[in-house]
Amino acid sequence: METRITIFLHKIISLLILKEVLYEAQKCHNSNSCIYKNVLNTGLCWGYETNCPQHLGYSNAHCPGDHKGWVSSKHQQLQTFFNQADFGFVKQQILSKTAICEPAADGESLLECSSYLQFCRGKNLYLDFRDVPARKESFRYKMDVLKKGQIGGKCKLDKLRLHSEATHQSPLQSWAPEIQHFEEISDLVNEESQICDVFIDKPTFIMKIDATVNMYHHFCDFFNLYTSLHVNGTHSKMFSRDINILIWETYAYHSNFGVTWSAFTQNPLMNLRTFQGKRVCFREVVFPLLPRMIFGLYYNTPIVWGCKESGLFHAFSKFILHRLKIPNRTAIDQVAKPKIKILLLSRNTQYRRILNEQALLDALKLSPRQYSVKRVEFTHETDFRHQLRMIQDTDVFIGMHGAGLTHLLFLPDWAAVFELYNCADEHCYADLARLRGIHYQTWTNPVKLKPQDEGHHPSDGGPHAKFTNYSFDTEEFLRIVDLAANHVTNHAAYRHMLSHIRERYGIESVIYLLAWTRNRFSWLQLTRSRKHTVNWPKNFTLTETKMTQKRPVPSSKILELRMKLFQTRKRENFMTAVVKSVFQRKGLVEVEWIPLPASLEILVLVLVVMGTKGKEK
Repeated sequence: METRITIFLHKIISLLILKEVLYEAQKCHNSNSCIYKNVLNTGLCWGYETNCPQHLGYSNAHCPGDHKGWVSSKHQQLQTFFNQADFGFVKQQILSKTAICEPAADGESLLECSSYLQFCRGKNLYLDFRDVPARKESFRYKMDVLKKGQIGGKCKLDKLRLHSEATHQSPLQSWAPEIQHFEEISDLVNEESQICDVFIDKPTFIMKIDATVNMYHHFCDFFNLYTSLHVNGTHSKMFSRDINILIWETYAYHSNFGVTWSAFTQNPLMNLRTFQGKRVCFREVVFPLLPRMIFGLYYNTPIVWGCKESGLFHAFSKFILHRLKIPNRTAIDQVAKPKIKILLLSRNTQYRRILNEQALLDALKLSPRQYSVKRVEFTHETDFRHQLRMIQDTDVFIGMHGAGLTHLLFLPDWAAVFELYNCADEHCYADLARLRGIHYQTWTNPVKLKPQDEGHHPSDGGPHAKFTNYSFDTEEFLRIVDLAANHVTNHAAYRHMLSHIRERYGIESVIYLLAWTRNRFSWLQLTRSRKHTVNWPKNFTLTETKMTQKRPVPSSKILELRMKLFQTRKRENFMTAVVKSVFQRKGLVEVEWIPLPASLEILVLVLVVMGTKGKEK
């Protein structure tokens, strides 16, 4: 009878959640400002929901490589990848959730967990932190924070299931060290309960976190927290920032990546010192997925051969960039032929430095492909939002093996990452790149790189590739960079971006046009030959000299003109192609091609000055 009541209550809750979702959807439909109208009534889904068709799911995972090894067919290969590292992983966590402690009546407690207590959530739970002040030193990664009876709730505990699931006994593998001590208590857990010194009404996520100074490891924390939002539920408030985050340690939190928490919460972080000496009760509490789970995400993720582009990793990237207000790539070099933007991440560390770094940079700058090249050091003092803005403005990202390569998670979809040398750790960033769906290159010819020495591991002094520095052959370096650049230029997303960005052109273009008019060059003459575009620098120099001798010409730094070229539906005919190629030679004027009504049989070309910076027009 109790089981039937529980199932009935769960159905009622599901209906209420569905009703709230439908209400929010209708509110968006009736709003003029809702930005999600385009996805209403499309049937789009994440991929883990019941009755979510594969073609409407978020994932774009595919397996172009051989399906050797783990699986016997291409279909099984893709499904394995989806379950290992995509929203299929979320679905498995949801399906494996079972009740550890069930309520028998309204207002009682609930605890449910996925397999091996990797993810748990509860309602009306009691935690006792009265022992924390007795610990003289600050601590983290401790498995004895809670003892028998210091966590519990008023519900029916399945002791056998709890015991069978609590087998992954490690600080960052599961919540077994804490949940194993769960006990039934006789009192209800609510605002009026005498056992509660503090009652937390707001949903609270309790985090056991990895190394906060290392981007690779700390973003395991953030990634698993994001994944846990999906495991926690599909209701309308699943991405609410009005939550608490309680870090399961007594050290004060410090990290250069700390701004990332603001993607998840608008409230101050808490730790165990916040509640030391008190009995704390939570209306809703979540124990998220952890960074070093066995077969977890992404530190221990086993990835089937030949697959890439996890929808879950892609969604995480976009979620962080959106919440931290990092602008999308909407600008390219202001020249007629856009340059591939290369960012080289330099290391100012004892090991894994590029000994001939300047020679490699010079080679890039002298390349006939005319790359746009930047060198950067990301230190613990570099604002993390600034780091993300630079990464979003990068096409080819180059760096030595190290945690800084984790930035590849936030590259544009078309970008490539070049791990200059993987230091014998072949799979770490290669796997992370294919999880994110970013093209990956690395050094493959050991003859063309020179280690400073054999490297000496700090613990045993033995040879180790990660503990030395390297020089690289410049020709081989350029060859690999060119391969990465070829990927970028051929990527559909990169081409799409270029086609939707308005070129800007300089005031010199307008001056050149006026010079033609003064010298009685007609528009008709302009269409007769392409020599005007070929001889642009020469013609422009002479014309500018004649004009500036008579009257000073306003600098392009003072004026910014915006120009529109009107034409008929006969797009890109000879005349428009020539004029467009001329104006694309310089930098600040914005050109827009606007088709006029089809009734206009003759091409009309109009130069319109839309606005200026400065007083002169």
